[in-house]
Amino acid sequence: MKFGLLGMTLGHSYSPRIHHELGNTGYELFECDPSQLSTFFKNPALQGLNITIPYKVKALKACHTVSAIANRIGCVNTMVRQENGQWYGHNTDYDGFIYMLRRAHIPIKGNHCLVLGDGATSKTAHVALTDLGARSITHMSRHTPPTYDAIEQFYETTQVIINTTPVGMYPHNPDTLIDVGAFHHLVGVSDVIYNPHRTGLLIQADSLGIPSTDGLPMLVAQAVYAAKLFQGQDYDDHTIESILQSLRQELENIVLVGMPGVGKTTVGRQLAKVLHRPFYDSDDVFLKETGQSSSAYINMYGEAAFREKESAILRELGTKTGVVIATGGGCVTVPENYMYLRQNGRIYQITRPLEELDMTDRPLSKGGLPALHRLAAIRTPMYESFAQCTISNRVVSETVALIKEDFYESISH
Repeated sequence: MKFGLLGMTLGHSYSPRIHHELGNTGYELFECDPSQLSTFFKNPALQGLNITIPYKVKALKACHTVSAIANRIGCVNTMVRQENGQWYGHNTDYDGFIYMLRRAHIPIKGNHCLVLGDGATSKTAHVALTDLGARSITHMSRHTPPTYDAIEQFYETTQVIINTTPVGMYPHNPDTLIDVGAFHHLVGVSDVIYNPHRTGLLIQADSLGIPSTDGLPMLVAQAVYAAKLFQGQDYDDHTIESILQSLRQELENIVLVGMPGVGKTTVGRQLAKVLHRPFYDSDDVFLKETGQSSSAYINMYGEAAFREKESAILRELGTKTGVVIATGGGCVTVPENYMYLRQNGRIYQITRPLEELDMTDRPLSKGGLPALHRLAAIRTPMYESFAQCTISNRVVSETVALIKEDFYESISH
């Protein structure tokens, strides 16, 4: 018996990983050209399928029976072979979408909802929001009115924003369609994208203290609901949360910021070794790409030119997942770097008494302790604004242990 995900171009997908954890080791990826669909669906070895873009509507037409929810939405994302050999279609995205909103405590009943996008996922969102009791649902797109040119008229009324477009998805992160700060009465922001973990939309919502969620809970939940149909086995919310936590621990980056000479590289290397993760030092990457150390480059071209190249490096490093990243001491002076580092990472400020900092070959630390005090006075508030946690680095092994403990604790909430 075969199970799997059907799509045109699947690339990297978390679906096999999720279903394997649920005991379905026969789950695989099926990339299929549109001309092959009819023959593909007739394969008797296929027992269960998840469907992704662009085949959700065509999959519905291949089903002999469909659930009431799938019929209302107009597409399916889950197909199950019945005993008579016919396909039954359902839409577990609907169930996953509702799980995602409830998990994030985003209230829908009685609220005005703005849905970005008009594709298949937006249709799923519409039916779910209707069933959750939304007061109104407005869809905004680039092609069908209201378009984004009319966004201002919704600033005072919108209470919940749902992004169902691919804008902000890797590799186009951290692009955004709208300015969350322009909306004055938001109680929730949801983005169905899960790569990166935090889109620009979600980072902005978080900075404003607005409840928000990415799409990974929806992905995991819909997969678990599909597995119930595939395997005839019941799963509870604990199963969803267990898989979600496992994925978060695997994918979330650990990012270190702090004063020059505070020991970010030393801590980062040891942390990566303990956690069995790749390690990247932005200064080392800079040296590899330019052929010059950061200090030599600053002396030759100036700090502004260095910061521009450093930001480009951090933007690329920030798209990685499951790594440890040590940054240069001044990366926090460029506000855009926060979004690059935060999109897939938890950021730690590493501290140490100024008199213990290593000032070797650090041009911005020249001038001794008085210069360091002046530099620290400027940068400390910047480090604090970037970091989700601050760790004092006196003994490397203890510092590593504290970061590890906090990291796993943060993922579990």
